[in-house]
Amino acid sequence: MTFTRTTLPAQHYLYVDRECAYGPEIAEAMESGFGAVFGHVGAHGIAPQSMPMSIYLSMDPNILRFRAAVMVSAEDAVKTDGEIKADMLPAGDAMTTTHVGSYDKMSETHQLLWKHMEAEGIPAAMPVWEIYIDDPGNTPAEAVRTEIYRMIDGNV
Repeated sequence: MTFTRTTLPAQHYLYVDRECAYGPEIAEAMESGFGAVFGHVGAHGIAPQSMPMSIYLSMDPNILRFRAAVMVSAEDAVKTDGEIKADMLPAGDAMTTTHVGSYDKMSETHQLLWKHMEAEGIPAAMPVWEIYIDDPGNTPAEAVRTEIYRMIDGNV
């Protein structure tokens, strides 16, 4: 597995908050969140700047809290409505890797990324986010790619 340090610009996104138990409930929460976000994007003529993504501002071992999101332009980031909100991913350095395979094994890839950062003395920060590159409805589970990012604290 390859881990890469990258410098990212601040990135606008639209999102809805979701939370659920860890387990099969995650798929329903993700589907509901992405349905709301992409329904809004389509209804308002917004051009997505990314594939669907989940953003984690904190990690709670008892409940999964995330933002179902999509990156958008600064001009489109003001087009919020109802439960659809806008925010920005911070500019700075992040570590990234690509998970290939089933979503139910993604936590293992997260752990490998975090252990790599610790072993290299790279201070980790939040947020953590995933960008879902492949549509699991069109791609075999073992080939689905997900980019995983974790901010570097203080960008040292």
